[in-house]
Parts: sequence; C-alpha cells; structure tokens
Amino acid sequence: MASEETKAKHPALTMLEDMIRIQSVNPHFDASGQGERAMSDYVERRCREAGLKVTRQTVFPGRDNLIIELRVGKPDKALLFEAHMDTVTLGAMPNALEPVYRDGKLYGRGACDTKGSLAGMLYAMERCAANPELAGGDLILCASVDEEHAYKGLLAFMELDIPVAGAVVGEPTELGITVANKGCVRVAMTTHGKAAHSSMPAEGDSAVIQMMRVIRYIHEKLEPELATRSHPLCGSPTIVVGTIHGGTQINIVPDRCVIEVDRRLIPGERPEIVERELAERLIRELAPEGVKLTIDRLLLDWALDTAHDETIVTAARKAAAETGLSDRLRGVTYGCDASKLQEFKGIPSIVYGPGSIAQAHTNDEWVPVSDVERAAEFYLRLAQTFGRS
Repeated sequence: MASEETKAKHPALTMLEDMIRIQSVNPHFDASGQGERAMSDYVERRCREAGLKVTRQTVFPGRDNLIIELRVGKPDKALLFEAHMDTVTLGAMPNALEPVYRDGKLYGRGACDTKGSLAGMLYAMERCAANPELAGGDLILCASVDEEHAYKGLLAFMELDIPVAGAVVGEPTELGITVANKGCVRVAMTTHGKAAHSSMPAEGDSAVIQMMRVIRYIHEKLEPELATRSHPLCGSPTIVVGTIHGGTQINIVPDRCVIEVDRRLIPGERPEIVERELAERLIRELAPEGVKLTIDRLLLDWALDTAHDETIVTAARKAAAETGLSDRLRGVTYGCDASKLQEFKGIPSIVYGPGSIAQAHTNDEWVPVSDVERAAEFYLRLAQTFGRS
C-alpha cells in the first residue's frame, strides 16, 4: 500500500506543501516576520501560468493583496473566494516551514489557518481557468494580507468596489458551512490612582487595588449575565481579561493600571453599542467604590449572520451534497473576514475550509489530508453551482 508521502497527491496538497515552505509571518507579531511577499509571488506565478488575470494591490510596502479574476461574461453572478496569506509567528513549532505527513495529517505553520483553504481555492480557480465552461459565473479570488492582525487587506480590497454576488471566506470550519460567527469588542481599561512612597501608602491611591474591583465586577457580574444568553449556532457571548499591567516599582504605590479586555459578541449585538454600554456601566457602577476608570477602543469586529435562504447558502448546501459532504449549517466562536464583507458591502457570505480552529496557532498546527482534498472539490463544485442556482 502506497504511503501518504509516495502516493499521487491531490493538486491542492501539492500547493499546500509549497505554501507551508514559504514563511509568511505577519510582521506585526514578530520582527523576523517576512510578511506575504513570497506567498503573493508564488500565487501570482501559478495564476499567470493558468491564464488568470492577476492584479496586485499594495496595502503596506512590500505586502500586496492579489486579486485574481476569471471572467466568463456573468458579472451579475460573480463569486468571491477570499483567504489570507499571513500566518501568526512560528513560535516553538518544530520544523514549522517543513510540511510533514503523519497519521493522515499534514503539519506545518499555516496548514490549517489558512493556507489549506487558499490552496483549495486556487485549485478551483485553476481548474475553471482550464475549462471556463465549468464556472457558473465570474470568479474572483482575493488572497489578502494582514487578516491575523487588523484585516487591513480585506478593507483595502473592499475599497475597489468590485461587484460580487456572494462570497466564501476560507477558514478552518471542519468542512462545515458556516453562516454565523461571533464578533468582538476589544478595549483597554485604565484605572488612575495617586503615587506615593510605599512606606506611607495612605498618602496614595493604588490603581492596582482599583483594578481589582474592576476585574471582580467583570468576573462576578458580567460573566454570569452573559452566560444566560445564547445564539443557536454561536453559543453565549463572553468576556475575558487578557492582560494586566500596573505599577512601576515595588516601593511606589501604583498610580496606573491597565487591563486589556476581549468581549465576544453573538449575532444581533452591535459592537459600537456593546462598547458604549460596557464603558458606561462600569464607570457608573464602580465610581462609588472609588474607581477612576477610563476605557479606550482597541478593536471593533462584527458578527456574521447570513440568512439561510441566501443564494450563496443554498448553492453551498447543494455543492456539499453533490460532493458527499454535510450540508448542515453551523456557527463558530471566532471571527474572520466574512463579517466585514457582510457589514460594509452587504455581500452574503459564508465561511468554509479544512481543519479545525483548535489546531490553528498551535505549536503542532496540522490539517487533515482528507479535509484539504474535499474542501478543494467543494470549492470547485461551488464555483459551478453558484451562478446556476
């Protein structure tokens, strides 16, 4: 019996091996991160060889989106494939840039998040370029930069105002058709005290003690309240204190303490409203306890909530059924580019891809080999199905 290393590989797996070997760490996370330049060169070369139209869109110096197009005369039925090229830091992952097959899995940084999706989408584009009659409508692939940090690549792409009828965003969904995901509000909360010598603490006002009251309120009041609410596909909203920094040295009463807070939203919650209400409530409720609190925005991200009768959804369910995959609709707890396409451009969007978010960003990142193969065939079938739905 042929081994995984020697048997004929699906073209998407070969592409994924090539992509894993390319270091594309987002430089925001690591000074040694090389960004997406080499990845974009690889994708562009393949697409040009396949006869596809390729446009570079500079987002940061040396970091370009690639917009790849196959026009078949049906712009009103254009389907957008979107997947990001950047990865998180290599971390402590051994041989992170060397694809390794083991027990039906392919290991390597980005294998799961989200080069496996990008390889499958590229496979679908190349197949349709070779046989344009396969495409049900015009096809566009955006290979974007900076999703792992601030999704500036997708924001830049949306500024082009390319007409799109539906979109599928590549992320690890365990081959589930994802129509809902959580959004996010991230804020920095700062308590303001008064510095004093530690031998005379009564002369000061500890910002750390103030922050203890803030954290206690979040843990004892807000967390239980959020747990009582739930979305059928995404579960409950959550709030997490991720970092804390306070004080300057051991013998000074600290005059400043900062925490960074991550509040996950369920569909139906608006990030700007959640941010405002969170700030107003904490400041109002904790002021009587002597807490002097200011709150600054770090990030707003929107939840995805795609109607189940949208054409992209019905086409995806049909494509899944025809390729022997589950057509069940699902939600996920993480965020991605899909919600921005829906929020800012009104583009009905789904999320779909090989692997599980549980393997993303880990020191043993992997994706099931069969997932990559099946996702690639799903993307191809969706390209055929969407424009004809």
